[in-house]
Amino acid sequence: MTRLWHSFADMGAVSSKGELVLERGQGVHVFDTDGNRYIDATAGLWFCNVGHGRKKIAAAAAEQMGRLASYSTFGDFANPPALALAERVAALAPDKESVVFLTSGGSDSVDTAKKLALRLHQMQGEQNRDLFVVRQHAYHGMHLGGTSLAGIDANVSGYGDIDSGVVRVDWDSVDSLRAAFERIGPERIAAFFCEPVIGAGGVWAASREYLSAVRQMCRDAGVLFVADEVVTGFGRVGDWFASGRFELDPDLILCAKGLSSGYVPIGAVIAPPHVYKPFWEAGSVWRHGYTYSGHAAAAAASLANLDIIDQEGLLGAGLELETQLTEALKPVADHELVDHV
Repeated sequence: MTRLWHSFADMGAVSSKGELVLERGQGVHVFDTDGNRYIDATAGLWFCNVGHGRKKIAAAAAEQMGRLASYSTFGDFANPPALALAERVAALAPDKESVVFLTSGGSDSVDTAKKLALRLHQMQGEQNRDLFVVRQHAYHGMHLGGTSLAGIDANVSGYGDIDSGVVRVDWDSVDSLRAAFERIGPERIAAFFCEPVIGAGGVWAASREYLSAVRQMCRDAGVLFVADEVVTGFGRVGDWFASGRFELDPDLILCAKGLSSGYVPIGAVIAPPHVYKPFWEAGSVWRHGYTYSGHAAAAAASLANLDIIDQEGLLGAGLELETQLTEALKPVADHELVDHV
């Protein structure tokens, strides 16, 4: 019997049948304890953007751990890697004047954004903006706040009425979102959460036209447009962010996975000036943060990861391979086991 409680697992089956124990990774391959080699077609869990076994990332984390593994960034505390990472990520964002709130993962980033949206509207005198709109098939993490935003029924059921303030719309219909705005009243809506490419809910890529239309709708209604780029960030769609590729200019960008390629847990919320400045006025304290926000070793590893993406031209490689893979998959598009290409 295992003592490890696995995520998203039938533990009765796992306990009786055993586990697949992976002990090593190199490039696109992982190896189990029996020496069998597997192609890691899911990049761990959509996080290993630069591949396994990158010694540069491991060395950066180890060097920083030898100096200062981490320290709280509450109040006025900071560390050089966290400061450098915030500068680096802001420079990659669509709005270069953004600031970066560091977290320890994607679910942290989602909950941070949800609280931030509510708090911002409160500060601006819009206390009635307390509802959130999400899309069917959406996945926004597994903390309580993110679970309440789920567009995957199985992920939100069984916990009682945790999503009473959430409205779900069709994943690819501008009319569905417009109807929801009209039914609810846009003055009630705090934010619209949107994965540019839906991940866990089935890998559904919305059209550029859809994304542009819903972004403008949110802008016109004063609703925060939150781009959940935990999966799509840092090169996965051929740009640093899908928001850049599709020219979304979001009010918030959420990221994690590819920020460190999964070598260490870390995430971030990117906020442009019109969002962060009310929080940065003298005497204003937003009582939010995490023990590992700005973790020094995690930030150092992330900087090394971003260096690899940049120096090896992985953004361009992603675009090139996108075209090649699309062409290669066309012959199986009509197969009965293939849903869509």
